[in-house]
Amino acid sequence: MLTARELLWDPGRRVAIARGEVEISRGGRVLLADEVSWSETENKLRAQGNVVLLEPTGDAFFGDSLEVSGDLATGVVERFRVLLRGGARIAAARGTRSEGALSVLEDAVYSPCPLCPDGKSPPLWQIRASRVTHDRRTRDVTYENARLEVGGVPVLWVPWFRHPDPTVERRTGFLVPSVGSSSSLGLTLEIPYHWVLGPDRDLTLAPIFTTREGIVLSGEYRELRELGESRIAGSITYADEYARAGREPRGKALRGHLDARGRYRPFPGWAAGFDLALSSDNTYRKRYGFGSEDVLENRTYIEKVVGRDRLSLEAWAFQGLREDDEQGKIPIVLPLAQARLTSSPLVFGSRLTLDTDLVALTRTDGLDTRRLSTTLGWEWPSIGPIGDLRRLRFDIRGDLYHYNGDPQTFSARGRNEFEKRLLPRVSAEWRWPLLATTGSWSHVLEPTLAFKAMPEVGREERIPNEDSQVFEFDETNLFEPSRFPGLDRVDGGTRLAYGLRFDSRSPGGIEFSGVFGQSFQFNRNETVPADSGVDKNFSDYVGRIDFRPGELLDLSYRFRLDREELVFRRSDLFASFGPDRLRFDVGWLRLSDEPTGLGPRAREELRAGVRLQLLDDLALAARTRRDLNEDRTVSNMFGLLYTHPCFVLVAGVEQRFTRTGDLERETSFKIRVALADLGWAADRE
Repeated sequence: MLTARELLWDPGRRVAIARGEVEISRGGRVLLADEVSWSETENKLRAQGNVVLLEPTGDAFFGDSLEVSGDLATGVVERFRVLLRGGARIAAARGTRSEGALSVLEDAVYSPCPLCPDGKSPPLWQIRASRVTHDRRTRDVTYENARLEVGGVPVLWVPWFRHPDPTVERRTGFLVPSVGSSSSLGLTLEIPYHWVLGPDRDLTLAPIFTTREGIVLSGEYRELRELGESRIAGSITYADEYARAGREPRGKALRGHLDARGRYRPFPGWAAGFDLALSSDNTYRKRYGFGSEDVLENRTYIEKVVGRDRLSLEAWAFQGLREDDEQGKIPIVLPLAQARLTSSPLVFGSRLTLDTDLVALTRTDGLDTRRLSTTLGWEWPSIGPIGDLRRLRFDIRGDLYHYNGDPQTFSARGRNEFEKRLLPRVSAEWRWPLLATTGSWSHVLEPTLAFKAMPEVGREERIPNEDSQVFEFDETNLFEPSRFPGLDRVDGGTRLAYGLRFDSRSPGGIEFSGVFGQSFQFNRNETVPADSGVDKNFSDYVGRIDFRPGELLDLSYRFRLDREELVFRRSDLFASFGPDRLRFDVGWLRLSDEPTGLGPRAREELRAGVRLQLLDDLALAARTRRDLNEDRTVSNMFGLLYTHPCFVLVAGVEQRFTRTGDLERETSFKIRVALADLGWAADRE
């Protein structure tokens, strides 16, 4: 297909000449020029003036003159320029193309950076080479005698190298390296290498070179199939062995870690998976930057969901990384079987429920516990004549325990006994959502009452407490029939909880909401910890307030107020404020000391952070955490992120002022520079 303002035919030379806004289309390729001549005998096109060749892939070739075959696939271009799909550019004094796939450029420059506004300044970075070859079949760009220039200044020379063109999303090769330093490791260099094993699998090896602790070999394997996804990562090194605080390492040892994860859908309605986390010692992960957890969780599970019913089977194992953790006293949970069954609606819309839990906890050096718990319940939700919401529930729970050891000290020395209990309970909840408007504001007030009655259980010294080790009274469990997180401890007696939920909003985006309430225990509950806020007839006041007057401020405050002294036993404040370009966040937590029972210990800390969007492409961030009880800083973090269409710079500094085992106070620094198309695309995967 040819269009032009003028078309001439020379019968002697058998040459056709097209002039003026010439456009020739063939096989998906389009040639634009001021003048094009075609020789019938040679089957060649010669184009001059503003020559542009558009490829079906989206690549565009520019030149002063072009000589190309009749199918527009093979030719030579003077003052060759290429705009690749994705925005990368190549310019050369001369270029040749063959078979529409291979381009060879002489004295060429390559850059994925956009042109500078003045059109004269060099791009942020570019590569100059005596020869550049772009193979569209393999999607490779190869350089000979190349040098990297930043801002027009040469910084690196190599005789030969190759990288994928911008159309490649995954490719085997080196990824962006990271450079850093650490008080314990010295200078560090991480050089990842990425292997594409198939469309659904890949492997990344990332050795970490350190000046003080040698080489750390790390890697990650990923796989995605129709069944689900799998991932396994780990590392290993031979370095100074782990030593407890105040001790010196006795020599060298193998140290490492392993992480794995799987999520699968084996059959419709079924889900299965696993999480694996292991470490050779308490401080390895923190020392080498693989995590900062104090407890590693390992889990495997399978579950089935059918309508309202759920069946699950799980196994758990834990590794404690605190110095005072005794691994032999940490249980292995095998199995944990749960069934949650709910009937279809019965009379008046009520339902029957059946909940069953079977769990076995085994320790290598401590108490072994087995528990079977089943709860049969009848629940009736309804709507009252004034729009109030009601929920009435009767249930009866039976627990059967078998344990070997002492249920109080969790030691292996003790009895081999069975214990049982039967726990009937009635609970009711009443809520009355009231909607009102004042001007353009809308308000919701929801007074709430929750009643619970069951027999007193007293102190249960013969029942092991495995799943209710921590008790905390707050607004999240104020209206719950049981305020313990698990089943081993029973929140017995008769109780009435009352409170108010509220929510006010304006069309301008102002929001004010929260909850406030208290409970009354008819008989004092001896199973809850002393000073927990619910150990007397009237509980402490608990609540939460959320205030958002606009995008410049977001405030949330949770609290527990002493019922007698009217002093705050718990304060948890979080505030985020400032415009998008300068955003601050502050968190303050204060807990009163609850030395008896199961409550948390006294704690007061301050967390603060700031993010400054200095420019559209430059952001700075800082964060600090301070222990106000001990009047010392726990950690500081500083970060920088610079983004450019062809360049990303990430840098960070972290200071940690705590000591764990052989891990002293530490300052670490890491910087990562990513250039577009040079390991960037694969790395973003």
